[in-house]
Amino acid sequence: MYRNSIVRKQFLMYLVTISVCVLLMGLMFSVIYTRHYMSETKRELVEQGAKVSNAIDQAYHTGDISDLAYQMQVLEDYMGAGVLLMNEDGVVVLASPGMSKQLLGKVLTYEELVQGVLDGNVVSLETGSSSVFGTSMLIVGYPIAEGQLTGIFMCRSLPEIQVSLNEMYRVIFFSLAVSFFLTTLVGFWTSRRMAEPLMDMNRAVKEIAGGNLEKRVEVTGNDEIGQLGESFNHMAESLENIEKTRRAFIANVSHDLRSPLTSIQGFLTAMLDGTIPPEKQERYLKIVLEESQRLSRLAEGIVDMSRAQDSKIVLEMTSFDLNEVIRENSAVLEPQLQEKGLSVKVSFAAKETMVYADQDKISRVLHNLMSNAIKFSRENGTIEIETTFSGKNKVLVSIRDHGAGISEEDQKYIFDRFYKADATRNQDKTGAGLGLSIVREFVQAHGETVAVKSKVGEGSAFVFSLKLAH
Repeated sequence: MYRNSIVRKQFLMYLVTISVCVLLMGLMFSVIYTRHYMSETKRELVEQGAKVSNAIDQAYHTGDISDLAYQMQVLEDYMGAGVLLMNEDGVVVLASPGMSKQLLGKVLTYEELVQGVLDGNVVSLETGSSSVFGTSMLIVGYPIAEGQLTGIFMCRSLPEIQVSLNEMYRVIFFSLAVSFFLTTLVGFWTSRRMAEPLMDMNRAVKEIAGGNLEKRVEVTGNDEIGQLGESFNHMAESLENIEKTRRAFIANVSHDLRSPLTSIQGFLTAMLDGTIPPEKQERYLKIVLEESQRLSRLAEGIVDMSRAQDSKIVLEMTSFDLNEVIRENSAVLEPQLQEKGLSVKVSFAAKETMVYADQDKISRVLHNLMSNAIKFSRENGTIEIETTFSGKNKVLVSIRDHGAGISEEDQKYIFDRFYKADATRNQDKTGAGLGLSIVREFVQAHGETVAVKSKVGEGSAFVFSLKLAH
């Protein structure tokens, strides 16, 4: 299951990292503890050497050797160390019970150790296994100056010290093994926990690629992976909306193409077969012309949207009077206004408002927005057009109607191509749902914004911004 997955790769990375860390920690602990243990052993032997020296001093002055015997017994029983006493010639004159009696009367051959003690220094030495003791030894020499004695040598077997160290090594190894096992489990759990959302997203992507656009992933946290999951769900929702828009586009375009084509075909057929007499043909030819113009507008809108989607909108920027363009479009739409008994209330921010934009594109924007306002206004109502300055270099254009309004849900998609709100579909029998999409593309091509403010039953206001001319 995890052969080539990110879980395996991440777990192997954790495993290698943990293994290297455990190995380094084991080596470090071993070295540190060995040095610490040897240092502590030497220190304890030096302390016992001082006590033995005091016991010898007491025995020399009082003749009581009980304390000396006790201290030597402590060294042998509790520390596993034997004691040798050396005279000024370097000859061993006394050995504790645990030491070989063969050492008595022999001269210690460790010149550095003996000379150091004779010089009055505390000296330590680790011997090899071929020493006079028959095994490797840790020897600590402590100087004294009582009678003919010049030094005390405390000897502890290095193999016995190694046995103690081995016990501690086993404890360290067991602790590191348990730590390695636990951290490995945690690493595997962490790898799975981090990778499972990614694997879920991978499965979801395959389902979406297979056509199931309703697939979503479960978001369980607020970290980067959780944010990725939210972004994925947002993407899936966008794809689903695009698919819905595509289906709506096909349905709308099919309807918008079929209706005028059916009318054109029917009227032309009726004229050709004589069903419509010659004296009435002019009326029906006008209807055919209107339907062909409707098809032309639909084709033009699709071309404009295609150019906008391909970022091929070419702007011819000039300075012009925005007020004059609003007046011209109001005059062009006068027949539609009169047909519904509508009046236009205009409020300009200044007598002359010079803007820097593509005049033809902005005229199209105004025409589309004003046409929509006329289309969705109640009869004998009022359309309000207002310009206001925003900051030092912006002007806002607002076109408001007092029609049925747009629901909050429809406002999210009102600028999508081919989208028609259900509440307005019956009122918009001639449009293809491209007007507001073209408005948004043209306005955004200028680097500006367009927005809608609407309440159901109170009408709608479309507002867009433009740059003022210098």
